[in-house]
Amino acid sequence: MGEKTPNWEAELWSYLSRGDGVQCPVYKSCKLRLKGVWCLSDQEDYYDERNELIDNDDPDLDYSTSIDYKSHSCPRSGRIFQLISKLATRYQLEAGIDQLPVPLNLITQADDNFPIEVRYVPLKAYHGAVWRLSDCWLVHLNSRDTRARQRFTLYHEIFHILAHGKATPVFKKTSCSHKGAFNELLADHFAAIILLPEKWVKEKWTEINDLSEMAALFDVPKSVMYLGLKAMGLE
Repeated sequence: MGEKTPNWEAELWSYLSRGDGVQCPVYKSCKLRLKGVWCLSDQEDYYDERNELIDNDDPDLDYSTSIDYKSHSCPRSGRIFQLISKLATRYQLEAGIDQLPVPLNLITQADDNFPIEVRYVPLKAYHGAVWRLSDCWLVHLNSRDTRARQRFTLYHEIFHILAHGKATPVFKKTSCSHKGAFNELLADHFAAIILLPEKWVKEKWTEINDLSEMAALFDVPKSVMYLGLKAMGLE
């Protein structure tokens, strides 16, 4: 992409560059938090609980016992999350999505003009991994995962690729007790917005009103659809 980075996107990458990848980089100055709005960074168990939920592919999971995300209002109100939503929506608009599920080729090239190649391998411990080779970015997806999980993992890893050229600490290794560090949460958010266009979700929810059928239609894990519906105030 040879075009000048828009101001809002430059703002996003400046936030990520300012942080350590583990905690929210605007925690101390966040106006919403200072006004008393619920802040995920103040909840020690939030990352791990959310990570366990979003990674759960059990089709029979009882979501009524899950975290009460509605009372937490989800992280969409934060400025960084708004900017990531805008980034994901831009790719959706550029692709001109006209059918479901959202295709996997919305983003095929990184900002460094390197193509993004995807390979399916039997990973033992992870859903995916990303590598920068001499001529491309390589995303490994776990061949043992469901297709829905692979789709979500792909756009999660693509966010890391996009951010790597713009924000320095994206791949920084830290000793963090949280399984779901802040940048991982951002990557999940980007993937969810890409795969769950709000207009389509709201339209289909009025017709279907069933979590499992919605997840199948959008080809995402049920946990991702559940969190998406919660964030949109539909579930």
